Amino acid sequence: KVNKWKNLAGSVDETIKGSNLAEINADLYEVLIDSFLKDGIVKDIPIIGTILKLSKFSMSLKEHLFLKKIIYFISELKDISPKDRNKMISELDESKVHRIKVGEKLIYIIDKCEDHVSTEYVAKFFKSFLLNKISYSDFLRCTSIIQNIFIEDFECFVKSENLEREKERNEYFSDIEMNFVSAGLCGRDNGEISVRDQDDWKASDKYVVVGGRETLFITEIGKKIKDILK
Repeated sequence: KVNKWKNLAGSVDETIKGSNLAEINADLYEVLIDSFLKDGIVKDIPIIGTILKLSKFSMSLKEHLFLKKIIYFISELKDISPKDRNKMISELDESKVHRIKVGEKLIYIIDKCEDHVSTEYVAKFFKSFLLNKISYSDFLRCTSIIQNIFIEDFECFVKSENLEREKERNEYFSDIEMNFVSAGLCGRDNGEISVRDQDDWKASDKYVVVGGRETLFITEIGKKIKDILK
């Protein structure tokens, strides 16, 4: 299992750094499954060849799903040249800032993705990193969010235009809004509270409380995600 994992991690690294992905698209998965191809384009994409080789003559359901996620992931990167991909990843691996190499980290991330839909979002985040639009740490934060939120709620967040609002008194934020907060896409601010003397001496309350209305706002990483996926 350790060798298998290393082979997969190395193949992902090799694929992203040096492979020409121009002909890769999501439909390739169906072609591979229909004919179980082991030549042609497969030879040019190390990670696909490795998965097919490790599975030998038959593939388990988990391997089928993993292959599909891998294809959706790398197809999103085909517009970026191998030279640019190699430059970004090599710089990151050689910096020793992160303890896990990029190829190995991507295997962990893709394996944890619920399906190819969430994998496609992860790929869009990784593409933004390769294009130097977000940092690698931001990429990891984005993937953590997509893996820990109901996908329909996430897509609702991406499509929503007016999320930031002030909560009325005796009102509750919706379950979806609270899911945004839990995932890190939004935050809540209770606002400043001040107390002053009651101006109306006939009123029963001696003091007046001002402020304290809770507001919902989009976090910095939430803004970056909306910008990536707009």
